[in-house]
Amino acid sequence: FGSQLPAAHSNRPDCAMARAVAVLSTVLCGADLVPQLRGSLGELESCVSKPNFQRAQSSWCGQQQEPVACFKELDDLNPIWDCHLQSAQCSLGAKPCAWPKDALELAQAPERKVSEAAAGNPTRFVTWNLYVFTLAGRIHPVVDELMRMQPEIAAIPEMWHEKHAILDRLNQVSGNVYAFATGGQTEQFNDADILFRADKWEHIASDLVPFSEGRAVNWAALRRKSDGYTLIAAGTHPLCCRGDRVIIEAVEFVIGTLQEVQKTHPYPIVLMGDLNTGYFQPSQQLLRNGQVDADGKSWQIPMTFSDAWAELHPGNPDPSTINDDPVRLDYVYFQKTPISVGQSIVQSQIWPRAAGSDHRAVSGDIVLR
Repeated sequence: FGSQLPAAHSNRPDCAMARAVAVLSTVLCGADLVPQLRGSLGELESCVSKPNFQRAQSSWCGQQQEPVACFKELDDLNPIWDCHLQSAQCSLGAKPCAWPKDALELAQAPERKVSEAAAGNPTRFVTWNLYVFTLAGRIHPVVDELMRMQPEIAAIPEMWHEKHAILDRLNQVSGNVYAFATGGQTEQFNDADILFRADKWEHIASDLVPFSEGRAVNWAALRRKSDGYTLIAAGTHPLCCRGDRVIIEAVEFVIGTLQEVQKTHPYPIVLMGDLNTGYFQPSQQLLRNGQVDADGKSWQIPMTFSDAWAELHPGNPDPSTINDDPVRLDYVYFQKTPISVGQSIVQSQIWPRAAGSDHRAVSGDIVLR
């Protein structure tokens, strides 16, 4: 870093030490150094020696191709890494490291055993609109991306008869661990099929309920095999491009449907999907707050939800998830009241566009209790 330092700072002993250990100190070395030091990826230590690397590789980061990840110390209350980064800028409490690129480096990674309690045992939920056009010719890259994200439970909009080919390929490469919820005529409606890890979750019941113009809501009651924790995973894909009023009406219908489901299966809900509207629109306020005044009417629903991404990124709740359009359409919502899904949302990611889809996948990791 020495050649990049201003003359006023480059000869100071305290700054020389900071350069040696790559500590970015705005107090000792001046705020003007921070952007330069953060941007120098060549000085980062390898991730393979960092705490929880094995878990990051197998679960949190998957088959990462980006050059940087941000690791946490073992005693961090939220040990999950931030993954798939292009620059060495980490959230509070995390530190950057260089993600390994070759098999030799991975082979030399030390084994680090971490208890489930220390890791928080989070469950990853994902929603990803696959873009149905040309999907039949993209089965392999779609599956590769799903394997990279490693969902335990997912909602998949814009998938029709390709579902069987995707599941077959997914189980070829995963070791036969995935299944789709089978209830309802899922290939007759524009919906969001529920995918789950069948080695970790037991299917109790599922169905599809249509609402407007060929759209539907999918739901599946799933029980975790390790401890019996049970939830309702739901997915939907309302009409596009007709304003937020139709989305409010869809939300009202979907929540009313899920409320009826809870009478038989009294478990918390994870609602996922391409909702075809932005974070700040009334329909999404309705989901978060349980009520909203919009379009000359007061709307209410009997439950509220936490938006996985917005909870952890309050300064940027509405990033693009479709092409480069300045709006977010895709959501993972965890029920908050009257039944709560879990204790804490520990990570959420908006993944890079991949496999020919026009949408970015959104994931939310939560400790279910």
